[in-house]
Amino acid sequence: MTPRKVIIDCDTGVDDAMALSLALRSPELEVVGITCVAGNVELEHVIRNTLTVVELSGKRVPVYAGAYRPLMGAWETAASVHGRKGFGDLEYPEPKIRVEAEHAVDFLVRAFLESQNDLDLITIGPLTNVALALAKDARLASKIRSITMMAGGINAGNSTPAAEFNIYADPEAADLVFRSGIPLTMIALDPIMECGGIYVADVEDMEAAGTPWCTLVSRLLRRNLERMKIIYSDNLRTNPPDLLAVGVYIDPSIADCEMFHVTVECRGEHTRGMTLLDRRMWARAMGLSAKPNVNVVKTVDNLRYRALVVDTLTAH
Repeated sequence: MTPRKVIIDCDTGVDDAMALSLALRSPELEVVGITCVAGNVELEHVIRNTLTVVELSGKRVPVYAGAYRPLMGAWETAASVHGRKGFGDLEYPEPKIRVEAEHAVDFLVRAFLESQNDLDLITIGPLTNVALALAKDARLASKIRSITMMAGGINAGNSTPAAEFNIYADPEAADLVFRSGIPLTMIALDPIMECGGIYVADVEDMEAAGTPWCTLVSRLLRRNLERMKIIYSDNLRTNPPDLLAVGVYIDPSIADCEMFHVTVECRGEHTRGMTLLDRRMWARAMGLSAKPNVNVVKTVDNLRYRALVVDTLTAH
């Protein structure tokens, strides 16, 4: 099978690092570039973390620096979740590889315009880079074959009761992307929290593999498990959001999806950054609702997802 070509846009913190490792080690994917955006932590830390993941993966993929702040409004990091520098306070040496000179937005425009409609995009951070690229060249929306996003919530958020972090960090950028007409698949918080996630036994399998990428991912998963014990008094499993997004892209058949019209709230006092799904089936049947624009993941086969992650990462 010919690997599918993909670009990954990320704000590399703990779960982004796991997701990047999975994508880079997957024989089903050809990662042609990674673009960095400020989000979980400041851009300088995102870049360093991303370069470290690429270096440890044993692959050589170019990394590009992008937006250092959202399009509008105040910006808040998620350092309280990901650690001050975004790597869960784990220490790694300075990477030997370096970031590319070309700006991430310019790379996105160039790569997709030069593609033969055979290139997809995975976004596991705020959508600032993507929105800027769409604004820079109007042709881009017709050249991106699909976007798979870790973004939003169906019923609730995490940054606020209404908003998930990647959308809340830059709602205006998300709004532009959601209205772009590009085929979108949204992996929201709900299936991530409900599917079961990655278990201790899976982490032990990765630790036993002993490769640099498995060691990185297992160390980060162990950190997450420690957090789960503090929050839920249960450290048997953890649910890294971005890891599931890459898993669903690699094998869409593990997910049960449904098309909805999804809008992004940009102005609400208590709901800024909320992803609002129009679930009024009667309105859709009567032609009174807007056309569905997002393929929303509702549930995931967790046994197959766990096997995909472990088998991909532990294969030599």
